[in-house]
Amino acid sequence: MTTPADVRTVKSLNKSTGRRFVFKTFSQRVEEIDIDVYRSLDPVKAEPSGGSSFFRDCLIEYRKLNTAEDFISFYEEIFPLAQTLPQIILQKDLIISSLLSGLNMEGRLSVEPILRLISALSRDLVEDFTPFLSRIIVSLESLLQSGADKDPELIEQIFTSWSYIMMYLQKYLIKGCWPYSKDITGSV
Repeated sequence: MTTPADVRTVKSLNKSTGRRFVFKTFSQRVEEIDIDVYRSLDPVKAEPSGGSSFFRDCLIEYRKLNTAEDFISFYEEIFPLAQTLPQIILQKDLIISSLLSGLNMEGRLSVEPILRLISALSRDLVEDFTPFLSRIIVSLESLLQSGADKDPELIEQIFTSWSYIMMYLQKYLIKGCWPYSKDITGSV
């Protein structure tokens, strides 16, 4: 039999001050996206581990975190080509092509790691990465048109990746080293 003391105990436990789930519309979720690559919670490494590359470190990290079949097959294809930075520079065309072919809604679970890998590759290649920017823009636009524009998490991942790329390449883009920089700014 329940005593009055038990009832008071249960009622006191039921007075949580936690937040309840509140439904948010798509536009509210998109409005809450906040991207600041200069004040990120992720630790920023000044050097890649073991003298390797940022791309290789990111590839290994996401292999531990992502078990999607399409990402594992991407990893198995690319990992032998990404052992050293000179190897990455030599195979950059193949690596970029593989990354961009993985940016599709069918492989939704692999989109975030691929976007992170693209930004890590931009950090490794720097000036050598700029010729690929127009292909990346086209791939990101295609991804958005194929359904990513309806997913706030994907929108945030796309803009975060693009923001990191711009941060890593900003001094080269400002100098005008990228021949297509006039296309983005709109001036001729």
